[in-house]
Order: sequence, then C-alpha cells, then structure tokens
Amino acid sequence: MATTTDTRALPQPSDLLLVQRGGTPYKATADAVKAYMLTPATAAAIGAIKPGTNLSVDADGTLHAAISGALTYRGPIDPTSAEAPATAAVGDVHLASAGGTALASWIGITGQPIAQGDLLLFDGSSWSANAALGPDGAGVVAVRVSAPLSVDESDPAQPMLAVAAATTAATGVVQLADLEALEAGTPERVVDAAQLQAAMAVLQPAGDYMPLDLSTLPALP
Repeated sequence: MATTTDTRALPQPSDLLLVQRGGTPYKATADAVKAYMLTPATAAAIGAIKPGTNLSVDADGTLHAAISGALTYRGPIDPTSAEAPATAAVGDVHLASAGGTALASWIGITGQPIAQGDLLLFDGSSWSANAALGPDGAGVVAVRVSAPLSVDESDPAQPMLAVAAATTAATGVVQLADLEALEAGTPERVVDAAQLQAAMAVLQPAGDYMPLDLSTLPALP
C-alpha cells in the first residue's frame, strides 16, 4: 500500500508570514523572509557568513578561528619542577620562571638544560625552548650584567637592574657633594672639577698659595 506525505503541514516558500519589528507588524512570504535572513554580510551591513579557511562553526553556531602560526602566552612556569600542561594547545608559550633540567613530561626538551627566562613553545606534539624567537635568535632572552651592575630576576617578565655604590675598593655610582656636604665632610660624596675649583678659590682668595698657620708647626730643633 503506497503512502503519501501531506506537504501542507510543512512550511512552503509561498506561505504568508506575519513579521513584527518593534511595534509594527509586516506580512512577508517565507521565501522573502529567508532571503532577508540570509543576505550575505558586507563591510557595511550585517548578514550571513560562510566559514572559510581556518574558520569552523560549532553545532550551537559558535565561530572559531584557527590562525596559523599564532602564539598564545600562558604565563610563567617552572619546567624543572612543574609538569608540562596536559591541556596545552598549538602555539601555547610559557616563560621559564627558573633554570635547570626539564622534567620528562616536557616532550621535546626532556632532560635539557633550561635557563630562567627561556620561552617554551608547544607545536601540538612537543615542546621547544626559544623556538618562538626564530632561527636568528632575535629577541631578549636574558639580561646579563657585570659589576657594578646586578639584576634581580625573581620576576622573569620584569627583571630589575641595580648598580652598587662606589667604594675605595670597587667601582660603582657616586653622589656629588653639595655645599653642606663639603662643609660637613659628609662621607661617600665626591666633588667635580667645578666644585673643586670653587673650593680652592675660597681657600686661596689672594692667589696661588695655601695659607699656613705657623702656630701649628713644631718647634725647630
């Protein structure tokens, strides 16, 4: 026995629909509404889109973009004591917060020496150190200094440079002495040529000689 389908129960292109925008009702056929709803998007108007290269759409309509070569910074991590992130995605980058030997879970750099400040890049299957810098190694990986400079890398993302004060035994920075410091003989202050010339002018107001107080000399034999 043959069966038939009652197409009258299904929406038809010629069906007349009542559409309301705000408080105003409009009549339109199903075809007209469909055409309006699926008008392609343009630079000037909202409309429908079709996913293209590197785009995907979930069942609920969520659109995703997979940008080839894009990197996502995931923050600092210590590869010498913390396991590699199990949920790492292609392009994830971590900053090594400590130096040492990478744990076994860091596939690709297992057992390798890692320096504090190294960039750890995941390509989808393995990790590499500083690969994000390119083949020519461009970019600052670590700040290295020599005395009297020092660097505090407790926060690898924001290293703090410092310079030691000068001593009689070591090079460093100094502070110029002002008039009060000169008169008081304040330690750890220095004078420049102009200050020295001014001081000498005060001590030698009449010319190129040094005043001498004879009363301070020992008696002659």
